Amino acid sequence: MTLALGGKSGIPGDAPYKETFVVEKLSDGNFLAPGPFFGGRMMKMGPSACLRIGDVRVVVTSQKTQLADQEMYRYVGIEPTEQKILVNKSSVHFRADFEPIAAKLLICAAPGAMPVDTSTLPWKHLRPGIRLKPNGTAFAPTSKSRSTG
Repeated sequence: MTLALGGKSGIPGDAPYKETFVVEKLSDGNFLAPGPFFGGRMMKMGPSACLRIGDVRVVVTSQKTQLADQEMYRYVGIEPTEQKILVNKSSVHFRADFEPIAAKLLICAAPGAMPVDTSTLPWKHLRPGIRLKPNGTAFAPTSKSRSTG
């Protein structure tokens, strides 16, 4: 199946990834997330699939949420403890359930709608003096805005 995934942020240069995938498994997206982050919450991810390109499998869902529970792989047929490499699109929420099964964590900053370093965003309406990073410089508006009255 040929699909175009992602690329809906509205950020200039952000474009969908178009590829031909093998559909390995489909799901209605309903499952229980027993890990420490969601704590037994019933998840409703909408129609979901495990797609494959060569040896790489990708979980796609209809609804967005933080990838914070191993069950978010299992419900589409991927056992996370049997994978050599797992890539989670998550900031820190994944740690509680995935650190115990990881030999090593690699944290990457990828392009997208929300950068890891939020100080790089074009802030306009913050209260003057707010620090954009721990021990960082204080925000100073460059023009008159709601933050300055």
